[in-house]
This record gives sequence, structure tokens and C-alpha cells, in this order.
Amino acid sequence: MSAYQGFRWLQLWHELIGRRSGGDLVLVVGERDGEPVFIWPFGVWRCGPARIARWLGGKYNNYNLGIWALEELSTANSKRVMKALREIAATAKIDSYELINQPEVWDGLRNPFMCLSHTPSPSNSYRLDLERDFEALYTRRRSSRSRRTLRRKRETMAQSGEIRFIHGTDKDSVLRIVEALVEQRDARAHAVGIPSIFSERGALELTRDVLLDGLTCTEGPLMQAHALEVDGIIRATYVGGIYGERYSCFLNSFRDDELTASSPGEQLLHDLIEFSCEGGLKQLDLGVGEERYKTSWCDPDPLFDSFIPITGTGKLYARLREMRQSVKRSIKNNPALWQAIKKARKLRSRAGL
Repeated sequence: MSAYQGFRWLQLWHELIGRRSGGDLVLVVGERDGEPVFIWPFGVWRCGPARIARWLGGKYNNYNLGIWALEELSTANSKRVMKALREIAATAKIDSYELINQPEVWDGLRNPFMCLSHTPSPSNSYRLDLERDFEALYTRRRSSRSRRTLRRKRETMAQSGEIRFIHGTDKDSVLRIVEALVEQRDARAHAVGIPSIFSERGALELTRDVLLDGLTCTEGPLMQAHALEVDGIIRATYVGGIYGERYSCFLNSFRDDELTASSPGEQLLHDLIEFSCEGGLKQLDLGVGEERYKTSWCDPDPLFDSFIPITGTGKLYARLREMRQSVKRSIKNNPALWQAIKKARKLRSRAGL
């Protein structure tokens, strides 16, 4: 499983966001010889005349995998998976499944849903294999020129005041980081002409509550908060989930001010990767979407979407959603067109439209 399939994460998401959107819980446990071998945390939403099953967590999850026993993950096949989906659909009156942002491979094992009809997701995620020796990793992943540039920017940043890497380990530090995260994400969203994630009801409470829970929870996936502070001001933030030996970035942000040219977000990412290496983590991912700071450190981690119809009504819905995702993927894979769309968003935002 990934951090996004943790019980408390999905429980909070459902209480604060999912239930408000009218979703019904469909929590599936698959058993073999009386022992659970998978848990699929689904919800079902009505879309027009169709009832559509999706992973709980929706767009908040960078990865949707379900929860698998390792032996089942390595042996499941299309016949068994499809049989289970049909049985679930009959019980929960599901017309179609819409299962997005699924990793092709997890922990070196192929995702069983790859056995079924699927299409590439519009964007990849990005993953980095870590090691204890951060300096060796840094030297291998980043060129000498980029390392010199980052070091020079850090020296310039230090002229403005003390630089501190903050790991939110108490309520006050977590709430301070969340406040900076919201302010910086809202400002950035306005600048580029897109809605902020925190404009959705429940998003702030979800982020805050799961972080505060992580301060006292002793089992299961946790979300942690980190920040880069310069001269007493938080200039960049990262919030991510940790499960097993993997860190998964959920949200990040940077402050647009006089230190922006010194790349506070990139400085914090450097420190976070070093912190993760020293903590013994084996992998780190930076979530969905193509950005230069991701590709400078990480390798693409391909994702796929499954639109699996069960009924005639479901077939029409699945086909339309598949076409929409295909158009979105084509746009994002066309750099000139994607840049034009981002420029149009900025212009519209500046015009107040």
C-alpha cells in the first residue's frame, strides 16, 4: 500500500470531503482460505444515471493502489481481478469503475490492475531511490554545475538571516507550517490562474488534522510537515506521508518574495532528501505532474487509469471519461500547447476573470 491508503487518511478525507460530495462507502475485503488478501477502499458516486466507483481519496491521492498482501499482489491475474469487480458491482449496484493514478509497479511488483484494460494517466509521478550516503546520491543525480548554483544561491540566501530546516514535531510548529503552506499555495494559485486546493471545503482541515494526528499516532501511515525558514520567516514547505520506507509528497509551496531568486523550494527539497536519507528511507516521490524541480532529482514513475464498465450505462460513461483523459494527456504532452494554456490562465487571473 501507499501512504494514501492509510486508514486515518481515508477516514478524515471521507468525513471532511468525500461524504459531502454524496459518495457511498464501498469497502471491499478479499479473502482466500479465510484470510484477507486485499482491501479495496472504494466509494460510489452518482453521475447522471450512472453509479461510478472510485478510489477513496480522489484527486488528493497521488497514488491509488489498494491494500494488498504481497503474495496476492504478485500472483493476481486479470480473471480473478475482473471476477471480483463484477461481484462487487452486483452487490453495490455499480455501473462503471473509474480508477485513476494507479502505479504500474509498487515495491518492484506489477500492479494487478495492469492486467485489465487501461490507459496512461495524463501525467506521471516522480520517484527517487534513496541511499544512506546523501552526498554520493547528490553527486550522481545532480551535475557539478547545478550543485555549484544551488550552493551559491544558499550563500546569497544566508545573507538575509539564519537558515533553518524545520521538522514539525509539535503542535505549534505544525500549525505554523500549515499556515504558511495555505498562504503560499493560495498566492501561487492566484498568480497562475488556477483554483487553490484550499478553496475546496475541508482541504485545510484534512491537511491540518492528519498532521496533528501524526504527532501522536504510533502505527500506520503518517503525514509530516517540513519547512525552510530564513530570518524567522517560512519561505518554503513540504507536507508528505511516510509509510514503510517511502516518503510521498502530498503538498509543497514556496513564498514569492525577495528571496525567490535563491530558490527556497529547491533548497528545502535538498534538505528534505538529505533528511530522508539520514532517516533510513529507501524511496521518495514528489507526486503527480511535470515540473523541473522533480525531473532534476527523480525518474518518471508511470501511472495509469482504468475505466472498467459493467453495464450498458457504464460503457457510455467509461468511454466519455477515457476520451476526456486522452485529450488531457495529449495537451500535457504538447509543450507548446501546454505553455499556451498556462499563459492564458495567468492573463485571465490578472484580468480578474
